[in-house]
This record gives sequence, structure tokens and C-alpha cells, in this order.
Amino acid sequence: MSVVAVTGCSGYIGSRLLRFMDESEKVSRIIGVDLNPPRYETPKMDFHRLDVRDPSLVNLFTLNDVATVVHLAFIVNPLHDDDLMHDIDVGGTRNVLAATAACVARHLVIASSTTAFGAHHDNPDWLTEKDQPRLQRQYTYAADKFENEMIVRVFKEENPHVKVAVVRPCIVYGPNVDNYLSRFILRLPFFPAVGDTGMQMQFVHEDDVAEVFMRILEKEAEGYFHACGEGTISVGEIAGMAGKPIVPLPAKLIYPVIDLLWKLHAPLIEGPSGMLDFLRYRWTASDELTREELGLGPRMHSRDVVRLMLETHGITPR
Repeated sequence: MSVVAVTGCSGYIGSRLLRFMDESEKVSRIIGVDLNPPRYETPKMDFHRLDVRDPSLVNLFTLNDVATVVHLAFIVNPLHDDDLMHDIDVGGTRNVLAATAACVARHLVIASSTTAFGAHHDNPDWLTEKDQPRLQRQYTYAADKFENEMIVRVFKEENPHVKVAVVRPCIVYGPNVDNYLSRFILRLPFFPAVGDTGMQMQFVHEDDVAEVFMRILEKEAEGYFHACGEGTISVGEIAGMAGKPIVPLPAKLIYPVIDLLWKLHAPLIEGPSGMLDFLRYRWTASDELTREELGLGPRMHSRDVVRLMLETHGITPR
């Protein structure tokens, strides 16, 4: 039995993870931390409305004898204020790591993302758990994930007694998810193609991600783990399923236009041009080593996750 602290417990991954933890005999108490009220209630959880940057997090973890920390509190949807987003995502992580060290926790599980690898023209077809992340400067979310991974490496060196697990999900979707990536696919009247429409993408169901986190908790596993759906789906297939025309857009034109529209807070534009690289270059990840170590079975296929996304929003996939 152990006390587990979960930051971002009200988010879509946190909410699904609470369901698994509620049923687990290995979790005696949950210290939930979020600015929003929890979407899943369990008698195991003591909820605290708290910003992850709040220095009182150290006392909260220490006074409750937290043995395991799961850090899920991040800004996913791009903000127009990059400094604020960086402060929450990276500054928040630094504060969580300080609290983890102070309470002498034995296990830290932190959510990263396959975007930490960056969308680069020379990426291999499959990025493995052993590959090194690369900085994507033009996209704050990916850059913050890269920086967090570097911070966590230093933390591990300074706290060798803590087992550290870094989880990199690909694009997550499920009935509880509403993020800019899904809205990008659903709201635009056409599908922008910046490059090859055969470029492959990955999606994973929120429950499959939560299961990866739960297996890591149960095994007190450490290292790098990927949470990905089965197979891939091309940009062209997504557009076809959504019944939207593909509009080829030259990079030299669309990048500055998107940045201008983003700066002007134009409707339907929910991020700067850096996000287009993730439609232009392949950044698919293998989860073979993760499945072997955690004993995971088949995942929902990327194509089925996209189909669920469309159906959830009243679109009949073609």
C-alpha cells in the first residue's frame, strides 16, 4: 500500500488513471492536485485545489508521506503567452521535482510526449524508447517537453534513490478529451496539407494511456516508455474519413500566414506555425520495448481512435 500524489488529476489522463487507481490494492491514498475540480470521485482521494507552481506543494507531499508522484499537470492547448505556458509547464515541473525530493518519494512518473522528439525531416520512421529527444524551437509545447526531459535527467542524477519513469504518449483522444488537435481536425472546413498527404500519424485512446501509467505504478518501473495506438493513419486518410477536401498549401506561404492569424487571435487558429511541422514531417514512435517490459496487449488502432473522435462529435466517418 502506498500514498500516490497525482498532479493534473482532473485532466483527461488523470481522470482515467484515477479509475484504475481506485481499483488497485497497491494504492492506499491519493493526493490529488489540480486547479479544476476532479471529474472522477474516489474515497481514496484527498483533493487539493493548487497550482503546481505553488511552493506549498513541498509541505503537502511531505506531510502526507507521499511515496509515489505522478506528474500530469501541463498546458496542452497553446497559449498566446509563451512565457506563461513555459512557466506552468517547466516551472511547474521544477516545483514538483523539488517536492518529490523533499518528501523522499521512491517513485516519480512524469508525462512527456512523443513531440519531445520533434517533427524533423530526418526522423527515422520509428522513434524508439532509446532514441534521444530533439528540440523543436518553433513549437512551445514540444520545446517545453524537451526541456522537462532534460530537467528530469538532472533530477535523477541528483536523486539516485528515486525510480524515475518518463511516459511519452502520442496524440491522445477519447470521449473525455477536448484539445486543439482534435478541434483542428474537426472545425476546419478543409484539411491543410503541407507536404506529402501520405505522411503517417499516430493516435492513442485515453484508456490505453492510463493503463500504461497504471502498469508503471504497479511495477514501480523506471526508464522511458511510449504510449501509442496500433499502427498509423495518413493525413490523407484522416481527411477522407472526415469528408473534408485536402488543400495543398506551400510552406513559404502558410507558415507566415498562420503566425499572423495566431497573433491576431483569429478564430479556428489555435496555435503558431510550428504545429504545421507535425503535419509535414513524420514523428511516429515505436512502443515495442514498453509493451515487452509492462506486459501490454493490443492497443486500439490509430484509425479507430480517429473514427471515435469523429463519431463523438457527430461526424459519420467515410
